[in-house]
Amino acid sequence: MTQRILTAHIGSELDVVGARQRARQIAALCGFGVQDQVRIATAVSELARNVYNYAGSGKIHFAIDGQTAPQVLSIRIEDQGPGIAQLDKILAGTYRSPTGMGLGILGAQRLMDRCHIHSTPGAGTHITLQKLFPRDAPLLDGSMIGALSGSLQALPSDITLSEVQQQNRELLATLAELKTRQDDLLQLTRELEDTNRGVVALFAELDEKADHLRRADQMKSRFLSNMSHEFRTPLSSIRALSKLLLDRIDGELSEEQEKQVLFILQSAVSLSDLVNDLLDLAKIEAGK
Repeated sequence: MTQRILTAHIGSELDVVGARQRARQIAALCGFGVQDQVRIATAVSELARNVYNYAGSGKIHFAIDGQTAPQVLSIRIEDQGPGIAQLDKILAGTYRSPTGMGLGILGAQRLMDRCHIHSTPGAGTHITLQKLFPRDAPLLDGSMIGALSGSLQALPSDITLSEVQQQNRELLATLAELKTRQDDLLQLTRELEDTNRGVVALFAELDEKADHLRRADQMKSRFLSNMSHEFRTPLSSIRALSKLLLDRIDGELSEEQEKQVLFILQSAVSLSDLVNDLLDLAKIEAGK
């Protein structure tokens, strides 16, 4: 169920300012916070200015949808102007008008929860904006909405001055917030720079250790290769002498002597195989 609050007519610059003020007042009475009040007022102001600039005149209807929580603030802006010929491109963000047309629509769309636009060239434009009530907002019934509507009927004479003052306050608050965020970003940048310096120092240390490990690995490979070659010479001699003894070059061997010489030869052969394996490992690590 939709319950209308107020209808505002747009036909002059003053009406655009009045629509912004009315939007803020209605948002405040509905229980919206200050930031949401500014968002709603800004969205209405942008679209009201579009109505005035491109259609000449139009209407803005403020209403509340729903009888149970959460209720919805619904704002309908309508005109009988030329319509929006490039609406699809505008909504997609690909259309750039030399007059800036479309920026207000995109801005209003981002500020509200829902935005539905229907535009027919030569037959006008109808835009519906919706914003969900905050969780802690009071539930408004028919009598409360009627009282709210009655309190908004009389337009104050100093609307332009009061609205400009309000916008100035909002601008100052926004600038203060931006300054705070800028300070936070500067602090974060300094912390990131310190972290980067630490990371650079850590990488330098890791490179140094990696280089040390590479040199140690090369030394190990050279040691294995040299040691293996040094072992092969005496092992070859032991194997050759053992074979000479087994071939009875220096005379006959007793059964026990032959057994012991065979042990010596087998051990020399096993040790030679181990040395050859070490040489193969050294060659593999050297990429040969």
